[in-house]
Amino acid sequence: MLTEIEWWGGLIFVLGAITHRLVTGALDKKDEGIDWHRWQMHGFFVLPAVVLAGYFYPLAGPGLQYAYLGVLGAALLLVAVMLVQEVTGDAGEGSAETTAEATGGAAAAGAAQADDESPGWLMTLIGVVVLYSPVLVACGLGCAKAWPMVQGLL
Repeated sequence: MLTEIEWWGGLIFVLGAITHRLVTGALDKKDEGIDWHRWQMHGFFVLPAVVLAGYFYPLAGPGLQYAYLGVLGAALLLVAVMLVQEVTGDAGEGSAETTAEATGGAAAAGAAQADDESPGWLMTLIGVVVLYSPVLVACGLGCAKAWPMVQGLL
């Protein structure tokens, strides 16, 4: 039988995996060059998942503790970058087109470009909560676990 924390942790992993699949499925692959936005989105979900996985295990050795703090720092930095991009509206090349394609295909993309309307504050809030909730919970739990480690270093 699963404990309560294992059950909620599993739910966060499942929600994060579903959100990751929906978001990265909407991104177009570039034929040339490095697609930084795609790599950023992968890191945005994978690094907090590693932090959450490390949360459930004891980190006895100092090497494991430093690795956990490093991954947590990278995850927090990437989450901060994504939040800044969300607030400033700079979400990468073609993000309006990929968002429109994710919500309803090519016909919706043409209609969204023709109307040029924002979805409204409620739908934006729901979208941000769905996108950021698994990542923020994982980072919050990671920070709670890392705080005693950081105090030991100081």
